Amino acid sequence: MDIKIRKATLKDLEEMQKLNLMLFEKEYNEYDKTLNKNWTFGKKGKNYFKERILDSKNAFAMVSVVNKEVVGYLVGNVFSGENYRKQMKFAEGENMFVLSKFRGKGIGTQLFEEFLRWCKQKGVDRVKLVASSENKRAIKLYRNLGFRDYSLTFEKDI
Repeated sequence: MDIKIRKATLKDLEEMQKLNLMLFEKEYNEYDKTLNKNWTFGKKGKNYFKERILDSKNAFAMVSVVNKEVVGYLVGNVFSGENYRKQMKFAEGENMFVLSKFRGKGIGTQLFEEFLRWCKQKGVDRVKLVASSENKRAIKLYRNLGFRDYSLTFEKDI
């Protein structure tokens, strides 16, 4: 299988949105009923992805392509850390998705390794990401990439 990882372009926008909607549907069904599945193709979702694709200074947007089909993506962003922490340059892997039939083939790893290379080029000191606590497969991937647990976030419906 010939897997290519490349910078996303505006031509990829709709495919990235479709994959993001699949991510939202998966997360909604398995982990988080608070997600707004209308966000992806709404104005805010479309602008979010356009900004990530067009901002080459502070944003990262890559796609994985197999046989001319976009099968995965990863977007991220550089930001300054929280004001209660040492001032460092941070980046966040904001969201990633790979079609289920292509999982387990190293695509997520390749996307994240490309993201980490980009972070080093941008002078980033620390990379963060957030995963649903029950998404064991994603957590295993991130730990295999060298990420360590930093904090836990607790929520309760009232």
